[in-house]
Amino acid sequence: MKILLAGPGTGKTTKIKSIIDEQYDGCKNIVVLSFTNATVKDLNTKFSKCENVTCMTLHSFALKYNHLPVLHILIKEEEDVLKWLTEKLGIAFDTVCEILHCITFNKMILACLAFIKSNPAYFVDKLGKLDLLVVDEFQDFNPIEQDFVLQLSKIAAETIILGDDDQSIYGFKDADPDGIISLYKNATVGKIQHENLCYRCPDSVVEYAKKLININKNRIPKEWEKTSKSGYVNIKQHITQEESDCYILDKIITIRQSDPNASILLLSAVGFSVDAVKNKLKDNGIDFVDFWHNELSEEKLVNIWWLNIFYGDKKILFLILLLKYYGTFKKDKHLAYFKGKMETGFNADAILTETKIFKELPSNLAMHIDAPPDFDALTKEYPAFEQFREHLNLNDLNNSVKSITKRIRKPIEFIDNKVNIMSIHKSKGLEADYVIINGLITGIIPNKTKGIDTIEAQRRLLFVGITRAKKELNLISTVEWEAKDAHKVDFKEFRFNYKRRKYNAKTSKFIEEII
Repeated sequence: MKILLAGPGTGKTTKIKSIIDEQYDGCKNIVVLSFTNATVKDLNTKFSKCENVTCMTLHSFALKYNHLPVLHILIKEEEDVLKWLTEKLGIAFDTVCEILHCITFNKMILACLAFIKSNPAYFVDKLGKLDLLVVDEFQDFNPIEQDFVLQLSKIAAETIILGDDDQSIYGFKDADPDGIISLYKNATVGKIQHENLCYRCPDSVVEYAKKLININKNRIPKEWEKTSKSGYVNIKQHITQEESDCYILDKIITIRQSDPNASILLLSAVGFSVDAVKNKLKDNGIDFVDFWHNELSEEKLVNIWWLNIFYGDKKILFLILLLKYYGTFKKDKHLAYFKGKMETGFNADAILTETKIFKELPSNLAMHIDAPPDFDALTKEYPAFEQFREHLNLNDLNNSVKSITKRIRKPIEFIDNKVNIMSIHKSKGLEADYVIINGLITGIIPNKTKGIDTIEAQRRLLFVGITRAKKELNLISTVEWEAKDAHKVDFKEFRFNYKRRKYNAKTSKFIEEII
């Protein structure tokens, strides 16, 4: 096993591509795994002419080789409902998942990992001889996923790990830099030499970013050098939200006039700090891509659950999800009903015949649970379902409804010549000519509220945001905030201004650290 640990914008994947071209040209089966769809898209572009290279997310890989195809993999909204229910019922979450034939992504990874460990020959036969395994952004995987990668490395002829501990920003999913740090410190793991020059960012951005990240203690010190690239860093503080929003709007208009095809990233740690800017962009006819917008609305998700009750084979799982949505479980008798069913013998058919006891379900839909109409008849009676037609195979509804959520919930694509508005987390793996980061106040980032990432983790997050910039970086803070917004973050960092009836905040301490 070898590892390449290097900073942002230094061409880690380009380096690996050259290594593959030079040393693995005759290999037939090379797999490159990464964490996000955005990074996989970039990898596919870089390896587009390499027919022997397959690029996938780790989750897609595990799904492809998963030996548990009959289980429904829960999305976050569904997982949250079942965890709420199991707490109410006093029944273990895993037990309920087993009864309902569903599993979380993490549990699926664990199951796949156990399968590989206990069936190595079978798995190798299924996968084929793996000449080279390349794992990009290793620091983004949680311990379970990292263990999965290390197990895969045992059946690969060679493994190369890429990453940067300073860009570990997914603490909310239990990822931290310790895994890649310990791997790098392992004397048996070879170190790939790299020039460590930042080709992406202007020298001024590199200088500020280095000052920021070097404050962290839990990290591997590494070279990350400038390349004499010109560019700008603008640090602005305004009193009112209106002033900050107008500054951002004017900045974007100016960029569009001078550099029409430029890529622009508008980032923030919280969605409410860019809401007004989006309205201003709309009013001025400026197109943007809103990554904060969840394209799978609650109404659409609920209709997908109905489709799964009508045509799928996990009917009770989706019945439970709908019962929670319609408020049925506010009644103790219905909680007791399911607790009894799960403890004394679960009979799905019996439950389906008894759905009439759940009066909260819309009767016009519930009447079809036992005998669902064909899809054409359903859409004629309920036009809201017509929107799903293009995502379904009407000749195989049972199978096509199982994966309809994944087909509908396609990742929003970054568009080079538009304004792309997203969280700093979402910007990982991306780059843009101009980067604007709004809402840089203490209380938002850093935020010491219980349950929020450590200060070092939040410093890494800002480091990631800063290092997306290819030409210009704009760091913006605002003094005055509405009470409704101040209460959403670290409220103790705000001071009430009685005269102006606003809450005042200071520029982020991270800005203090770099200027």
